[in-house]
Parts: sequence; structure tokens; C-alpha cells
Amino acid sequence: MAVTNNGQSTQSLQLIDVKNEKVVNSVIIPVSWYGLKFSADEKFLYASGGNDNWILKYAIQSGKLILKDSIKLGEKWPTRISPAGIDIDDAKTCCMWLRKKITHSTLLTSVQKDPSAKSLKGEAYTCLLSPDKKYVYVSCWGCDKIYIYNTQVREFSGEIAVGDNPNEICLSKNGAYLYVANANDNSVAVISTSQRKVIEVLNAALYPNAPSGSTSNGVALSEDEKLCMSQMQTTIALLSLM
Repeated sequence: MAVTNNGQSTQSLQLIDVKNEKVVNSVIIPVSWYGLKFSADEKFLYASGGNDNWILKYAIQSGKLILKDSIKLGEKWPTRISPAGIDIDDAKTCCMWLRKKITHSTLLTSVQKDPSAKSLKGEAYTCLLSPDKKYVYVSCWGCDKIYIYNTQVREFSGEIAVGDNPNEICLSKNGAYLYVANANDNSVAVISTSQRKVIEVLNAALYPNAPSGSTSNGVALSEDEKLCMSQMQTTIALLSLM
């Protein structure tokens, strides 16, 4: 498992041996934010470089992260690019959600020169490819929506209204359901990807009738997909799925 530690002070990436519950390697990264993805063969880890406006490519060798490439997207801050969530398909095509724009490139060239880049109506958080790689689901933090991006024609093909400040998302194994953590609503929205609508909202509050502010900012499914785990600033809620 890979972890990105962001914010104040020293920022780092860590490799964790989940089975033995220990950190096996930690490297300092100058600037980072949300955005981590292993290659399909797990030989590389791609990490968002935040306001440094690049994607860092690390090789994984003998349990260590070795920096192999810095994929420059543009000049550093105050140039407003800021890569956030990233996803990569088996063909090494990279989908990156930037501050207010998406780029979907096989060459990972400069975003400034990418004619296929599409603008958003608010700040994005992350993106996730569907199992068949035909769609990218995007959480738009700044506009309370999930955008659906068609990778075949490189255009938006739909949008779904969710809760306040949607951030992390995850899919069921078959891609039939999309789970969205809504930070300001203490909730997780469950979306039917075939119907393209919210079919249920799970309460992730710390206690009944809790005021907004738990900040649900992470979501995952158990291996058998019977439990949805929502991470908040201070705890993890386990939500039973029927």
C-alpha cells in the first residue's frame, strides 16, 4: 500500500507492507497532494506533485521507491495547474484532474499544450476509471457533482448531483455502483452507474443527528463488498450495505 503525507512540514511517500503491518520505505517529496496510482504490473508508483505541477514516477525495487522520472505539466506555482487525483489504465494512458481541468493523454505532455483538456465548473478532487476503461468518474469538490467523462470521444457524457464537497470515490468490483464521500454532509452517496443517479445516501456521522463537520474524506469497500468504510478526520465509520 502507498500513502501520501501532505500539508505542513515535511511531506513524504510511504510504502507499507499490509500483511506485516509495517512501513518498509519512506521518501521525502518536495510538494504533494492527493493523487497516487500503481501501474498495472505494480512496478511503478505515480504521485501528484501538487503545486510543483508535475507527476513523479517512482520505480518499486526491493521494497524501495526509486525516482525515475518527473513528468512536467507546466511551470511551478503560481502557474495554476495543481494535479490532484490521477488514474492510469493498462496502456499507460494517464487521466489527471487538475484544479479546474482534465487532461487525458497517452504522452503526458504539457497540459498547457493539450488540445483535448476540458474545463470544469469548479475545483476537482479525484478521478477513477471504470473497469472497462470507457469512462472516468470525477468528483467535483467545488460544484457538488460527479462528472462522467467518455474516454473514447474525450468528452463529458453526463453529470450527477451529489452531496456537499464530494471528494474520494470508489467503485464496486463490477463497476455497477460508485460510492462518493461527501465531506460537508457526513454522508456517502451510492450511485447506480447504469442509471446514472444516486440511489441511496449512507449516514457517516459520528453519532445520530450530529451537525455537519465530520468531514468524510475517504471511502473504501470491504473485500466481500458488504461493508463501506468512510474515513473522517478523527475516525472511520463502518456502514453496512444491504
